[in-house]
Amino acid sequence: MNTGKQFFTALEALRGIAAIMVMFLHTGGTLGPIPANISYLAVDLFFLLSGVVLANSYEKRLITGQISPAGLLRIIRLYPLYLLSLPIGLFSYALQNGSDYSTLADLLLRAILFIPSTNQEGIFPFNGPSWSLFFELWAGVLFSVLLIRLSLRSLLAIALGAAGITMYGALVAGNFDIGPEAGDFRFGFSRVLFSFSLGICLYRSYEVQKPNTANNCNIIGLFLCACLILITNIPARIFFGFPYFDFLLCLVVFPAIVWLAMRTRKTGLVELVFRWLGRLSYPIYILHGPIFSLLQSLRQKGFGLPASPAAGMVVVVGIFIAAGIAAVHFDEPVRKKLRMMVAPNPASAVPAVSNAGTE
Repeated sequence: MNTGKQFFTALEALRGIAAIMVMFLHTGGTLGPIPANISYLAVDLFFLLSGVVLANSYEKRLITGQISPAGLLRIIRLYPLYLLSLPIGLFSYALQNGSDYSTLADLLLRAILFIPSTNQEGIFPFNGPSWSLFFELWAGVLFSVLLIRLSLRSLLAIALGAAGITMYGALVAGNFDIGPEAGDFRFGFSRVLFSFSLGICLYRSYEVQKPNTANNCNIIGLFLCACLILITNIPARIFFGFPYFDFLLCLVVFPAIVWLAMRTRKTGLVELVFRWLGRLSYPIYILHGPIFSLLQSLRQKGFGLPASPAAGMVVVVGIFIAAGIAAVHFDEPVRKKLRMMVAPNPASAVPAVSNAGTE
């Protein structure tokens, strides 16, 4: 069956770079003192990419009823590695806060069911970065039941309305880093709806215009990755209190980067590296938080773990290796089996789709 699905290799690279930037943001001193930067906006890029990817992979087939609801497909995509991360987060939390079994059991059940917690350690204390996955799942359900049926104009209106609500929260908080804490959790809904809807619009516009493939695709792809690294390393203090800069990046700059990336086709070594960046993006994103948290807990308990840049790089390399092993030997085989259970007919089986955040 011809699904019309395209593979945008450069988007995979952008997703991988964004995940790596988020990982460095959450090092918690493992790499030594690192000034806070605006790599929290990588989450908004994840949401934007998810809108593009889900529209590319599922929209036509959902409308014609050829596949299962996208919400179920997103659960299959996101849950296996997330569940794998929970024992690490549980052990880390127990080290920091003691072993009150009833509390741990309650938090574990909430984590498995993706129910936000009011715990002072965060809404998802076993895996802090997983807050964006909650909104990814919510967006996936909304996509399958509503957003695919809306016109481009309606989606743009929703994106701009959600952007206004997000701006309101950002004006209070000082920037777009809102959603991961109980106090600003409600703004996570508008934050994901803003960029996710914009991503669907971006894909639909691409399908209508069918732009020509750009020249020098490898160079352009590498340039876009470099731009993303530079942008996410802008010190947060420069524009704190002026969230209009974050808004400009999410509304104009990130969509422009993604649009250009969609027009490129990679070859040779660049294509191989980009595909691996995409393959490792979600494992890096979902595993790094509990690992860093566990290291911090062990230090607090008196274990003499070094916290130097050299030791930190060893940990980072270890996370890359763990992400690769988890992706190849756990996540991909498990998801394949689950997809076959949902759609046992090979003609209707759903292809793997890389993520954003949440992925």
